[in-house]
Amino acid sequence: MANRPSYEISHPEPTKEFLHSRNVAGVTLQKQFSKHAGKLPEPRDFRWIKSDLTWPSFDHLTFAYGNQIFSVLIEIIDGEESQLSKQECQRCFVECAKNNLIPCVFQVSLRDMKPLREGWNLLALETSLPIAPQDFVTDERIEMSEWELRNMAIQIVRDSVTQNGGKVLSFTDVLGIDPQVWFEDNTGTRAWVIVRNYSVLFGDEEHEFVGIERQHPQLVPFDGYFAAVSMASSEPVLYDRDGEIIPLSRRFDGSAPLYRGDGFYIKFDRLVRIHVP
Repeated sequence: MANRPSYEISHPEPTKEFLHSRNVAGVTLQKQFSKHAGKLPEPRDFRWIKSDLTWPSFDHLTFAYGNQIFSVLIEIIDGEESQLSKQECQRCFVECAKNNLIPCVFQVSLRDMKPLREGWNLLALETSLPIAPQDFVTDERIEMSEWELRNMAIQIVRDSVTQNGGKVLSFTDVLGIDPQVWFEDNTGTRAWVIVRNYSVLFGDEEHEFVGIERQHPQLVPFDGYFAAVSMASSEPVLYDRDGEIIPLSRRFDGSAPLYRGDGFYIKFDRLVRIHVP
């Protein structure tokens, strides 16, 4: 097992200005979703991928439209100065390139805490030119990236924690960082979860991660769990990467790629304990 970076439950507190600006961005984008909705079927229409504030993270908001996903950084503008660092921009740009996302910026004025422009108020991160999400949508079937699959798996685990009376304390969807989720169960016990997504489950996936706390002493005092999640396309016709039809009898053997906007069958049993403090 490789020695991977980890993160603790504590994290830097965002400023009031950033939280307010992020809320402004979310409300503005949601209004634009409503204004332009209805031109695509519901599973492909405007939808939030990530609206929760996460840490560590390479962006601040993520949404999808059609076959495209938009990774949004919030930029607070103070006169001619930006409060968005070059490191944040570079990190977002690199991760978006890896996972076929569209990196963009939502600018908010520090003076009046309002968007700098009418409408979408989105700029391309690379060129600083205004963009509209509708202009990027095509009919191409785009396969989901590893980040998208991990993000979906994390959401499934978070929902399970909540449904079982627990409280999600924090989570991260940055690939290469463990654990993915910190939570508090219904007895008040804090714990962490390693989340992985697989095309096919064999029932022994957790073995690879037993002992991970020995690499990261900050995990030792807490209960540790592993979650294995599998997803299969629920579309009536399955296609391989060359556009050829795959027999439905092979739906659950990992043969069919998962494409953006498709429906899915989810397989997730339970959290498996891999560490007892």
